[in-house]
Amino acid sequence: MHNNRIIGSFLVIIASLFYGVMPAITQKAIALGLSVETILSGRYLLGTVLIWLYILLKKRDVQVGRNNMAFLLFIGCIMFVCTVLMSESYKHIPGAVAAILVFLYVAIVVVLEIIMGREKVQRFRMICLSFALVGMIAVVWTPEGGTKLSFLGISLALAAGFTYALSAVAMAAGCLAVVSAEVVMGYAYLVPMLFNSIRCIAAGLALFPGEPAQWACILLLGFGSGFIAPVAFCQAIKLIGASDAALINTMEPLVAYLAGIIIMSDHISWNATLGGVLIAGSILFLNLSKKKQIEKEKISS
Repeated sequence: MHNNRIIGSFLVIIASLFYGVMPAITQKAIALGLSVETILSGRYLLGTVLIWLYILLKKRDVQVGRNNMAFLLFIGCIMFVCTVLMSESYKHIPGAVAAILVFLYVAIVVVLEIIMGREKVQRFRMICLSFALVGMIAVVWTPEGGTKLSFLGISLALAAGFTYALSAVAMAAGCLAVVSAEVVMGYAYLVPMLFNSIRCIAAGLALFPGEPAQWACILLLGFGSGFIAPVAFCQAIKLIGASDAALINTMEPLVAYLAGIIIMSDHISWNATLGGVLIAGSILFLNLSKKKQIEKEKISS
């Protein structure tokens, strides 16, 4: 049991590292001359092939039924919109700021689940959501004399966070409870892989990069963020549970923050840093609240 916790925690850290560096690596690829279309097509082509190889090697059951198949493809459509919005936001604002805003998806999930009746309104959660909102305002607010963030970039990142939340809520649907997480990702990945490839071909752009430095970015995104991270996170959930995995994954915005400074030399304002701390802290306490609720339900049952 103790070994499972250590391995599971390590896997979440690996996933957080790969997801966290994704904004900075994407911005680096754009700076090297790659289009967003080529970045996404290369990332999803590589990631999808690797995930399906993993599914086949592990001999996972890929029979999901017609209704679940349609639902998974619908989730894939949401993922496609999310990744396009997210990647386009990197053109206009620092990747670290975009990552912080997208990470608000956890708070959005709580709101959506309350609206859908899955969760109850609790004072503690409302306080956490309020702090997350204050944090968002701090991130996007520009003090006098400061560098103004692009309204378009902020809007794209927030829209990406909303669509990310929709996909997260959809993946938690009861109809998918019997489907392994890897198979869910495998089917969902087919849609962004196909649509991003079509976008590339329609725009007359290459599906894959041509230079070694560009290939390095695509390999990191496809192999790391597109394959290692989701598989590691799925395995971690099996070992330590979703609530503990979500707690540790709160380090993702911190990784994105540091990666933006190290890889892209981003200059993050003090108010954006403060806002990021408020958002990350709110998400941490929201996840802690969820963990305690699950533990109470286990005890009562």
